[in-house]
Amino acid sequence: MAEGEVRLKPGPHRVLEGSPWVYRTEIEPTEARPGAVVRLLSARGRLLGEGFYNPQSMIAVRIMTFSDAESVTPALVSRRIREAWALREELVGDRDAYRLVHAEADGLPGLVIDRYGPVFVVEVTSLGMNAFLPTIVETLVERGQPLAIYERGDLPVRDREGLPRVNRILYGSVPATVEIHEHGVIMQVNLLAGQKTGHFLDQYANRGRVGELAAGRRVFDAFCHTGGFGLVAARHGAQEVTAIDIDPEAILQAEQNARINRLDDRMRFVTANAFDWLRQASDQGPQFDLGILDPPAFTKSKDRVPEALRGYKEINLRGMKLIRPGGFLVTSSCSYHVSETEFIRVVQQAGHDAKRRVRILEIRGQGVDHPVLPALWESRYLKCLVLRID
Repeated sequence: MAEGEVRLKPGPHRVLEGSPWVYRTEIEPTEARPGAVVRLLSARGRLLGEGFYNPQSMIAVRIMTFSDAESVTPALVSRRIREAWALREELVGDRDAYRLVHAEADGLPGLVIDRYGPVFVVEVTSLGMNAFLPTIVETLVERGQPLAIYERGDLPVRDREGLPRVNRILYGSVPATVEIHEHGVIMQVNLLAGQKTGHFLDQYANRGRVGELAAGRRVFDAFCHTGGFGLVAARHGAQEVTAIDIDPEAILQAEQNARINRLDDRMRFVTANAFDWLRQASDQGPQFDLGILDPPAFTKSKDRVPEALRGYKEINLRGMKLIRPGGFLVTSSCSYHVSETEFIRVVQQAGHDAKRRVRILEIRGQGVDHPVLPALWESRYLKCLVLRID
C-alpha cells in the first residue's frame, strides 16, 4: 500500500534502534504526499519499514511496521486493534473503563481508543492514521458492538498534522454521561465535554493506591477534575476530603459524583486556581495527613521545561508544607518532556526549601493499559511518586 519512499540522511538515528519516530530534520527531500504510507529507507537504501509521512509535522514519519513481510493496510490496522484488545482483556479484569489502544505502544501511531463501558472514544493525531478511520470504526463495531463511537478531535496537536479540530459521533448515539466504576466508586463521565477523553484513565492504579492510604486521614486533592482521587479516598475511609479545581463544570460533576456515592458529607469542593489555594492554605501550616497533586501537563514542548519545573517545584513545596509530620503526598507529572529524574530532583529541591524530610516510598507511573515502548521513552509520560513527609 506504500505510495512513496523516504530516505534517511547519513548519521545516527533513533529509528535504527527501534524508535517509531523519524523527525523531518533526519530525512532527505521527498516527493511523497502528506498523509501517504511510505517506505522508509536507510541512507544506504536498505528498507527499514513502512509508516505515515507528513512534512507538516516535526515527526515526519511514524513507523508502523519494521518488517518487510508486513505492509500498512486496513487489515493490519484492524488486526493490531484486535491484538491490543486481547491484551487488555488479559490485563484489566472486570474494569469497565480502560485504554484499549495506546498509539505507538500498540503499533498504531497516532491512534488512541478509550473504552467507557458501551462507548468508545477515539483520538486520531496522525494524518496518515486518519485515512484508516473507517477501518477503525468497522473493527470496533464488529468486535465490541458498542452503543456509540465518538471522535475527540479538539486537540491542538491536530493543527500540526493538518487535521481539523472537530468532535463528532462516528457511530450510534452518545449519552450525556456514562457510568463507570473504580475501586468501589461510581463515576459519571461526560464524554462530550470532559478533559482528555472524559476521564484520566492512566491514574487508575494510583487512585487505588491512594485508597489504601486514606483511612482515617484528612485529605486534600488539588487539580481534582471530576473528583477521582478524592472520591476513592473518601470511599476507603478518609475522614475528610477537600478537592480543588479551577474548572466549575468539573467541580459540578465532582459534586454530583460525591452525591451518587453518598460521600458528600465527607467531601468539600472548592472552585479555585489550585496554585492560589495551595499557597494560601500552606501559609496556615500543616493541616492534612494525605495530599494529592495531579496537575495537567505544564509543558507540551522541550523549550518550556524550565518553566514547567518551576511550576512543579512550587506546587510540591506548598503541598509538603500542608502535610502533617508522618503524612503522605502523592504527586504526579504527565509532562513527557519532564523526565523522571528531573521530577525527582524537583521534589528533592521542594523538600529542602520546605524544610521537610522527604522520602520516596514508591515510584509509580501509568497503568498496564498504557504500555510503554522501550525504544520510545516518550510513551512513559506519567510519573507518580508516593512520598513520606516528616
